[in-house]
Amino acid sequence: VDKLLWDLSIASRGSEALQKKLDDIAGESNAAGKATGAPVIKKVVSVAAMHWQNAHEHSGEAYRQLLLHIRDRLTKTITYASDVAAGKPAPPMTGLLPYTTTEQLASDMFIIYNSLHECGDGILAEGRLKDLLRRIHCFGLSLTRLDIRQESTRHADALDAVTSHLGLGEYSTWKEETKVQYLTNELHSQRPLIPKDLKCSDAVREVLDTFDMIAEVGTSPFGAYVISMTRSASDVLAVRLLQKEAGVKEHMRVVPLFETKEDLENAPGCMELLFNNSWYKANLSSPPQVPNVGWSPHQEVMLGYSDSAKDAGRLASVWGLHKAQEALVKISQNHKIKLNLFHGRGGSVGRGGGPQYLATLSQPAGSVQGWMRVTVQGEVIDHYFGLSSIASHTMERYTTSVLQATLKPPGAPSEQYRVIMERLSEASCDQYRKIVYETPMFVDYFRAATPDFELKGLNLGSRPAKRKQGGIETLRAIPWMFAWTQTRLQLPVWAGVGAAIQAEIAAGNLATLQAMYKEWPFFQSTVELLEMVLAKTNKRIAGYYEKLLVPGELQSISKEVWDELDRTMDGIQKVTGRSELLGNEDNSNSRLAISTRVPLVDPINVLQANVMSRLRQEDNPPNYQELFDAFAITVQGVASGMGWTG
Repeated sequence: VDKLLWDLSIASRGSEALQKKLDDIAGESNAAGKATGAPVIKKVVSVAAMHWQNAHEHSGEAYRQLLLHIRDRLTKTITYASDVAAGKPAPPMTGLLPYTTTEQLASDMFIIYNSLHECGDGILAEGRLKDLLRRIHCFGLSLTRLDIRQESTRHADALDAVTSHLGLGEYSTWKEETKVQYLTNELHSQRPLIPKDLKCSDAVREVLDTFDMIAEVGTSPFGAYVISMTRSASDVLAVRLLQKEAGVKEHMRVVPLFETKEDLENAPGCMELLFNNSWYKANLSSPPQVPNVGWSPHQEVMLGYSDSAKDAGRLASVWGLHKAQEALVKISQNHKIKLNLFHGRGGSVGRGGGPQYLATLSQPAGSVQGWMRVTVQGEVIDHYFGLSSIASHTMERYTTSVLQATLKPPGAPSEQYRVIMERLSEASCDQYRKIVYETPMFVDYFRAATPDFELKGLNLGSRPAKRKQGGIETLRAIPWMFAWTQTRLQLPVWAGVGAAIQAEIAAGNLATLQAMYKEWPFFQSTVELLEMVLAKTNKRIAGYYEKLLVPGELQSISKEVWDELDRTMDGIQKVTGRSELLGNEDNSNSRLAISTRVPLVDPINVLQANVMSRLRQEDNPPNYQELFDAFAITVQGVASGMGWTG
């Protein structure tokens, strides 16, 4: 804005709209001055003896007069935002008001832009001013929109406290139908529900304070309110009710996140119930940043790749996600609601990662409607966006794949392919859970054979390693995959796949599996990502960790693990028809990168295993910090060599 003061230092009254804006500003200033006893601002006609900082001395330069007003409001906005961020009481909204929305700032700037064009000075509008307008449109007042994410049980706990206080019993014990009816009635009701003096736990107070903050700040700095571990329609309605009770004027869009295999199977029924709910559908509007494509109601649904893979294995996970997307697309089309699928992918294949172009083209028909949303996490951000040239190429791939998936979506698979894929999914899930959840002492084996315990001491994760105390089911997907990646075994990606494929081959379906690989983009991308992971898997290195770190009574567990790995490698090679992993010409670059880069990680793994052994053998070694620092360096080295942390 300061630079524009120089660019637009021209003697001009501007357009009628600009003059009206200046008159309004003068009127507001005079009214505020009379109310506070401050000097009243008067418009001055002469442009002689003007002072650079005094807006009222620039009536002959209308553009600068408005720009100085804009600059003063921006200064007030910074002060206001800093006080709120520091937890100070918000200053009173009197006198010169701060900008509270991006639209307010953009509106003022567009008055100048339009006036320049109307008065024949359009060439000045197309320079620095237009660049600033583009920045305002892209970044707003908050630079970027932040999503808010909270687990569904935390909202249920908050409503528990409310209903218990009101003598209605415990909300969490009600049946789903009762919850939905109660929430719908309260959403229709005009009376307040949550008393200001509600006595509750610190955890509940944190949830309520979050909604109070949204109401105070407004929703413009925020994107979506994501509900992790969504299991039912009441989880979504609960967040809408908490927004209403906090006094949020324009509700944040609420995005259910379906994560586990069971939740993905229930997702279509959950959304069907919501779309049939009278209040929900009537209040399902499209946010301004979302293209409507002819339909006003808009619903965003997030799909979790990490937890579903940890819960059921990768093959069952991707098939469950595929079926959920098909069903959600059909339901949204029936209700004439614009659906946007938000793919919660991690960096590694075990958490839904991999080449985005291939992933987009393998989505079911209708699930990519001109746009899609994905997460880009951790070291993958630098990999895809670290340099401007790479970032441009990445965006080009995103754009091309979305356009192609929209204009030429893949055809639906035959019923025979679907039946076989369903059997593969069930068989792989059963085998995966047999190994991971049903094998006695597998948790102990996992913690002994991987750096799971040591990783918890590093300041790497964005969330706690566990949601609560317990076994594998309570462990978060990120540390689960991270630990296996460090040992180069990557068990969660392929466990169960070998048994499923070998069962179909034994049933005489090898030719059909090979046809599925050639003709069905979804199955092809699934197999090729598995193939890439297996090419990076190193049985010798993983065996070294086991020999050095796993107690003798647990080493018998590894036999089933090694047998499943061998079955998977053999099965993938038979399906692709290649004698070696990544043996086709299209994968020559990947094969070269793995053969030259990954072996360099071997000595880092050997060093890591030995450091872990020394840390575990001594209760409090004198050189503990040196050993732990060495371990931290090896973690970064392995992650860099593998291309992902997990």
